[in-house]
Amino acid sequence: MGKWHRRLAALLFAGVTLHLTSFGSGHAADRYIQVKLQDDTEINVEVADAAGSLLIVWFIDHDEVRPQFEAMLKAVNASGIEVWRVDLLADYFLPRSNESVRTLSGEGVAAVIDAAHEHSDKTILLAAYDRMPLPLLRGVRRWSAAFQGESRLAGSILYYPNLFGPPPLAGESPLLDPVVAASNYPLVIVQPETGSQRWRLNDLMQAFWSAGAPAYVSLVPEVRDWFFMHPPGADARETRATAAVPREITKFASLLQSEPKPEAVIEIDTGSPGRAKVSGLVPFTGQLPAPPLNLSELEGGYLFPGYQSKITLINFWATWCPPCVEELPSLNRLKRRLAGQPFNLVSVDFRETAAELRQFTKKIAVEFPIMLDLDGQASLAWRVFSFPSSFLVDHRGNIRYSINRAIDWDTPEVYAIVESLLAEMK
Repeated sequence: MGKWHRRLAALLFAGVTLHLTSFGSGHAADRYIQVKLQDDTEINVEVADAAGSLLIVWFIDHDEVRPQFEAMLKAVNASGIEVWRVDLLADYFLPRSNESVRTLSGEGVAAVIDAAHEHSDKTILLAAYDRMPLPLLRGVRRWSAAFQGESRLAGSILYYPNLFGPPPLAGESPLLDPVVAASNYPLVIVQPETGSQRWRLNDLMQAFWSAGAPAYVSLVPEVRDWFFMHPPGADARETRATAAVPREITKFASLLQSEPKPEAVIEIDTGSPGRAKVSGLVPFTGQLPAPPLNLSELEGGYLFPGYQSKITLINFWATWCPPCVEELPSLNRLKRRLAGQPFNLVSVDFRETAAELRQFTKKIAVEFPIMLDLDGQASLAWRVFSFPSSFLVDHRGNIRYSINRAIDWDTPEVYAIVESLLAEMK
């Protein structure tokens, strides 16, 4: 929580009545609501009033100012929709990480839904993005189990949701969080066409439908995840998709409001697996043949030779992924150090155009072939869940090591592993 929020909380605790017009964080609010949980945690709600009959609660997980996102919320508000904004990580004093968001209980979400019923007579929508839909779904389930009265909650809009459990080891299939199979309240998934979870969408929807949820998909053409978070004007496609959000919200509200609400709460399976702790290259046991790579190379002059008679490192990445970019220099150094040995380093870029990559490589050197996974199917075949993900393949074509995070490849530990694989060829 920033200094402004701490000062504001102190004033409210002292009984001071505030009429707010603007917060120092770069977004506007007309008033402020505070919701206290049973453990005395205070959930702070920024409210932008509007005259219409719809209220939308945005659960956010970023604290930096994102101009395109702020402009989008203002446009939503200007369309007649009352906007509530909630930052649960700030209110719980939690670090801003995927794991912090993924493990939120949903109690704060349930309390805010109660507050929306108490402070307004409007139809209520919930919205969240990326990992925040997980606690949102937990909160909806928790609230619907306890609420008594006439519900005005129409449903939820989940933007490019990551509804999987703890990150799996690279090369292992991710598992949906147990709350998905226990979610039966109406919802819409807004899925960017080139988003990282696009090809896992069928499994996700089947899980919702199996739970009895009236669940819909809205596919956003030509854009990737976080499309309304990027700098305004940087991509005309993202600008168009962001401008459409206010009218899409109105459309989704009408659709969700017409759906029947669940009469019973589904029991949730609490036996979910623990998080895999990964700090370096993880060895595979047994034989795991590497999938083929039948992809075009950025400049068209490279044909992937296959895995026989060489040790191959395959790095899945994207230019919009900061950790991917951070590890490029150490990958370049690894390539140089092993020059002249039977070692091959290639990268697979996730769903970006050749033009985008050429623009990137003018600024940052990539000293190894870049192969284009234009539709994301190669990444899916390799079960890539997060970026970067890398795989070491031996000279027989079997995956021997993997990692699903950025590491320093220019270390004695990495060299020892590569050299042990090279030694197997003698």
